[in-house]
Amino acid sequence: MRRGRTKGPLMLFLFLFAGVIVGSIVGNIIAIYSDAKIFSESLTIGTQGMPAILDFNVIKLAFGLSLNVNFGTMLGVLLGIFLYYRY
Repeated sequence: MRRGRTKGPLMLFLFLFAGVIVGSIVGNIIAIYSDAKIFSESLTIGTQGMPAILDFNVIKLAFGLSLNVNFGTMLGVLLGIFLYYRY
């Protein structure tokens, strides 16, 4: 039997991750060189200020995640989804 090559959730994650990275970089570059307000505004999602700290006296763990989302990031996500279904 021939096994078909399928795209799994890992490939979708990689396409989305690459889209987020590329979109954020392009969005920041456009924000620097353009007067378009849509690229200069961003939304921060995640832990604000102090992260959650778990102290065991031997080891101290700090949990925190912050996402900085702008218009370029959203365009990168859409591009990643498009490329995932296209290829």
